[in-house]
Amino acid sequence: MSFEIGESVEVIGNEDGMEGSYFRGQVIDRSPGRRTIRYKTLFAGDGSPLEEVIIVRRLRPPPPTVLARFHLGDMVDAWHNECWWVERYVRREGEKYTVFFENEAPANQHVSYPKAQIRVHQ
Repeated sequence: MSFEIGESVEVIGNEDGMEGSYFRGQVIDRSPGRRTIRYKTLFAGDGSPLEEVIIVRRLRPPPPTVLARFHLGDMVDAWHNECWWVERYVRREGEKYTVFFENEAPANQHVSYPKAQIRVHQ
């Protein structure tokens, strides 16, 4: 994928404790094999949106919205702490969907979310 200036992207987390996360951002500059990203939910110390040069293989387009029923054990993305985390779907209780965080904070915990905060993992 070319990831042109102005395109929305997701940046795959690769630092300790951030594996399995996807941060939302926008391409603001490009160079061979790299893109400068302005994050939508990460901020610098002065409160301005954080910008970072990222290698292209750590980028993906935001997945399309897919309406789906979740089944026990499905992999889903849960919106938690300003990014998407890949987790395992456990159950639905009324209007809440519960996922199990295996490795990331909050590790080994069940957390419930409204439908708008989970999506099909792609």
